[in-house]
Amino acid sequence: MRIFIDTEFTELTRRAALISIGLAAENGDLFYGELSDYDAEAVNPWVQDNVLPWLSGDLLRAAGASTEPVMLCSGNSEAVAQALRVWLQRYGGANAVEIWADVLAWDWLLFCDLFGGAFSIPEQVHYIPRDLSTLLWAQGINPDEQRENLGEVTFTHPQLKLAKHHALYDALLEKSIFENIILTMKK
Repeated sequence: MRIFIDTEFTELTRRAALISIGLAAENGDLFYGELSDYDAEAVNPWVQDNVLPWLSGDLLRAAGASTEPVMLCSGNSEAVAQALRVWLQRYGGANAVEIWADVLAWDWLLFCDLFGGAFSIPEQVHYIPRDLSTLLWAQGINPDEQRENLGEVTFTHPQLKLAKHHALYDALLEKSIFENIILTMKK
């Protein structure tokens, strides 16, 4: 199972802390979590302007965890990691999941950190992540191309304000881009 991931985080330094995480599986399953235990003082101005306005915050917390059509959760890192661990169990045993990210350097590191490090990721997740930007480059597509020119997101949800730089929106956009590339390759 291919699962496309996006994370939003406080800053582009090694002190980066996870703010939100979105996953879109190729079968249509979705996961979205918002974390409450990042240091708000560490959030850089770009993240304040482009990420924080899209968080659902209290609306998501009031709704509680849900499973349809997207598993939603909010809370501290431990709670989000546990919900994500449960969500990933639906995909079976060891190495059943390929994680794909647009530019995986940050997303993969923060995903692994959520579980306490790379040796603690759920067994379903293969230890080698895949990189959508490298796939674009290999297909002769400029990896700096605006992603909205390569795919689209049509999903809506009453508790989520999806837009560019929302973790679930970006994960859905990655999935759409990947599907478009695969369709093009099959022609």
